[in-house]
Amino acid sequence: MARMPVEHGKVREYARATEAPWPGYLDDPHQPDPADVLATVVYWESLSSVFGLPEARTAFAEHGIEADPTRLLSLEQEYLFPGPPPRAGDVLETSLRFDGASAREGRRGGRMVIVRFAVEFRSAGELRAECRYTSAHLGAAAQPATGTRVPTTDVPTAGVQAAGVRSEQRVAPAQDRYQLGAQLPARTFGPVTMTDVVRYQGASGDMNPMHHDDELARAAGYPAAFGVGMLGAGFLATTCCEHYGLDTVRRIRTRFRGLVWRGDTLTTTVTVTGLRVEAGEERVELELSLRSDDGAVVTEGSAEFALPG
Repeated sequence: MARMPVEHGKVREYARATEAPWPGYLDDPHQPDPADVLATVVYWESLSSVFGLPEARTAFAEHGIEADPTRLLSLEQEYLFPGPPPRAGDVLETSLRFDGASAREGRRGGRMVIVRFAVEFRSAGELRAECRYTSAHLGAAAQPATGTRVPTTDVPTAGVQAAGVRSEQRVAPAQDRYQLGAQLPARTFGPVTMTDVVRYQGASGDMNPMHHDDELARAAGYPAAFGVGMLGAGFLATTCCEHYGLDTVRRIRTRFRGLVWRGDTLTTTVTVTGLRVEAGEERVELELSLRSDDGAVVTEGSAEFALPG
């Protein structure tokens, strides 16, 4: 267990890294968290310690794999909130939970072991949020997937871009945001630069050098360093919160489908797929996707936001 302070400066830093520099995040010292800012838990909690739990060791042994977090490739992350998300100034207590491992056939053949674990966040004993992680265990060093897009443009990395929003922001009419089949106005991010990638790495705590060290990435068989998957998830969360509000997120789930390269321009698609009631609260259900210039889906997922009372 760790104690995680929700710090005003970290929220501001994360909001800027995901192009959500709104007064609600930047100016209010008790502002709500960005939807996936709890990814910063790595600054306080050693997530790898979950694999030292007896149930994790047993599951790994049953599948004949090593309990080695460096062999895990993140496939999906999900953030759940039973109510409004934590706010700056809150102090959260974390606890790790191992949710099991299962084997399946990989899309390109071969056996794949899927590993699931979670972090719970509580305040005064009350559950405030939960992060669920789904990863693939790599039996050998990761190699680029067949058909992986290669970077076509290498944006110069010497300059420093402005920390503001570079893309057009349009808010859909309120009555349209909750209609089944409605689609929010698309928002674009990029072209992605090394500055974007490193800014997100510093904000989130994910300092994997594969995202900023070209030589290392090439040694592993990639054409260049590639973007952080959760940066795309952050862009999708920013798009949703722009239209539905900062306090109303209840769930956001993203799955990483492809790599993002420097020079890519990314476009969001957010579609209303349903309305439902949970715990007496009306919620809108959304389908999310993030596409690169060539139309390839790099991140997809789903989300739920509470309707205004």
